[in-house]
Amino acid sequence: MKKSILFTAIIGSILTTSAAHAELSFDANLELDIDAVDTAASSTAYDQNGFVELNTYGKRQNGEYFVAAKGTIRLLTDGDENVVVRDAYIQLGNDTWDAQIGRFEAINLFPLAKDTLIIHAGGVTVYEANKVRGFAGDDGGQIALHFKASDSLKFEVDTIFGDDDTAGDNGTALSGIRPSVTLTTDAVTLTAGYERVSYDLTAGGDVSESGFAVTANFNVAGADINIAASRLKNDNTDNKVTSYAANMTYGNFGAGVIASEEDIVGGVNPEVVTTYAAYTLPLFDIENATVTFAGSYSTADNVVDDEAIEARMRFN
Repeated sequence: MKKSILFTAIIGSILTTSAAHAELSFDANLELDIDAVDTAASSTAYDQNGFVELNTYGKRQNGEYFVAAKGTIRLLTDGDENVVVRDAYIQLGNDTWDAQIGRFEAINLFPLAKDTLIIHAGGVTVYEANKVRGFAGDDGGQIALHFKASDSLKFEVDTIFGDDDTAGDNGTALSGIRPSVTLTTDAVTLTAGYERVSYDLTAGGDVSESGFAVTANFNVAGADINIAASRLKNDNTDNKVTSYAANMTYGNFGAGVIASEEDIVGGVNPEVVTTYAAYTLPLFDIENATVTFAGSYSTADNVVDDEAIEARMRFN
């Protein structure tokens, strides 16, 4: 019932806004995956999953100031939830500064490029500096502030209030903060960010974590390359996670490698190395219709399920 009401409200809002504002845009897309996965602890399993995504976006401007809004919902082909809200936010400001409020994803501090398929063996944690990146849960809300000091220097401060966990105390005023800075030169784009999350759990105890990430993006002979490093610390247990990523995209082809190590106080330290690749082909030379073939291979140490191989065929 709730899903039906939500869907009706979103569509009604789209139609009403469309009638009032001619600048509103509306589009949709489909993504469908067919997967085969094999791990050291299980035999090959097959799955099909995907979604139809509906997007609406509008922007109005008065002089140097603007107000924009976006809404995105996904109709899933499987799973317990058949309607998922992705983006739902308002953004206001000008070319120098703006505020973004609602539900969204902030700047990516650990880019994985053509990440059509990535699976890590043994459940080893890979820290992607995304604790406060966004898409807050049922109990959370988001506000991000953007400031453009110049064409080459930009700042972003992301926050999550309430909390981002249904097991948390949603009375917390501010549960996460994530400042970052991006410097762009002729040769490279550098981004660095720090984040901290802290909130109480309804069952007792609390979550307190802090981390940072640094990434470099540059172009070599037409290939778009990312190199990133990150580190997460659990302030309660002193456990740490250190992760690295290197990847490239060249035309329709992309590949990458991810390495991560957990430093567990008083326990074994799991490690994982995952490589992945993907290649996209057009379907009958029809615009925006493609099929992507992707694979992921992962090995881990100090875990039981120490190998994972997966293949995917994705239609868009």
